[in-house]
Amino acid sequence: MSRKIVELPVLQPRVAKDDGLVQCLDCGKCCTYVAVGINAPRNPGYATDVLWYLYHENVYVYRDGDGDWSVHLEARCKNLAADLKCRIYAERPHICRSFSNLTCEVNSKEGHPITFRSPEQFLDWLEVKHPRVYKSIAQKYLPEALLNRPRATPAAAPARPRKRAPAREGDAA
Repeated sequence: MSRKIVELPVLQPRVAKDDGLVQCLDCGKCCTYVAVGINAPRNPGYATDVLWYLYHENVYVYRDGDGDWSVHLEARCKNLAADLKCRIYAERPHICRSFSNLTCEVNSKEGHPITFRSPEQFLDWLEVKHPRVYKSIAQKYLPEALLNRPRATPAAAPARPRKRAPAREGDAA
């Protein structure tokens, strides 16, 4: 018995055309990678996990505007047609149904998303944003080439102002 396939249109959220948002049928980026959530690099173990991902070809790490981290493996969906329409739209998985061009990485207006495409780029960011974690992994887990890399940011992270403890009675002003 042959199953009849009915082509359904790709439904778009109802948004004004002049809103400046990239429409799904003009992009299709979310169908060109697999994303898996990862831990934020707040400690040496998680930071070296990020390095390990970035040592691989066709892999990048993304931090979205909400601060959620994911590793992206570039791999085009087999069901994405040349016209950027889904060949299995009516039977698409739940994860695909949850995507919206209102919140996708192309149109997101939240926070400050960052994409890391190389170990050097990630290490430059880590050295400034998490200097203790950077120092810890630099001592044991970085190859010579990465230790001596040209830096896009200053070698020393800017000093963070320390909060002063409230003055106690008898302390000199």
